[in-house]
Amino acid sequence: MRFVLTDEFWALDALTPAEWHLVAELPAASDCDVFSPATRERLFPSLFSPDTLIDEDTQSHLEDWDQFVKPDLKDTFEEARALIAQDISMVESLEVEEMLEPEYPEMAEGVSELKRLRVPIEHTESWFSVLNQARLMMNEEFDLAESDDRLLLQFQDAENADQDHLMLLAQYEIYSVIQSILVENVMNL
Repeated sequence: MRFVLTDEFWALDALTPAEWHLVAELPAASDCDVFSPATRERLFPSLFSPDTLIDEDTQSHLEDWDQFVKPDLKDTFEEARALIAQDISMVESLEVEEMLEPEYPEMAEGVSELKRLRVPIEHTESWFSVLNQARLMMNEEFDLAESDDRLLLQFQDAENADQDHLMLLAQYEIYSVIQSILVENVMNL
């Protein structure tokens, strides 16, 4: 994967099939409805801790939060996810030969097609938000951020690892990388 930045758009370029699969899964990975209630609560937390004594004033704040703020947050997340899905639907398929840099011929081994995903600059905040939402929920559900497996996989044979867990870690990592790229290169413009 390469990152390209212009005045009008940024692009995830030369995406391998595996990288493309993980990027294309972003709308589904950020859908709070597929996660447990406890994980969804992390995305839409209560205003008060469970040990807070609820008086009339506190109850009023909770009702306002549930009636006004939570629905607006959900709508904002849904709009961002829809925008990301729209961007993803515009992916371009490219022949490997078009994308190869002469000094890296090994990139083409076993790959016949690469993808290019162009994203308008004005969609960046939505992308960052959805990436963050996906990572937050994945970590809450599967405890990935502090997982010792992240380090162990670098030193062990990946074939011995749980493939589903390995895929989750890869997905979490690529979302982290894209977020970092956006912060460093686009959001500070």
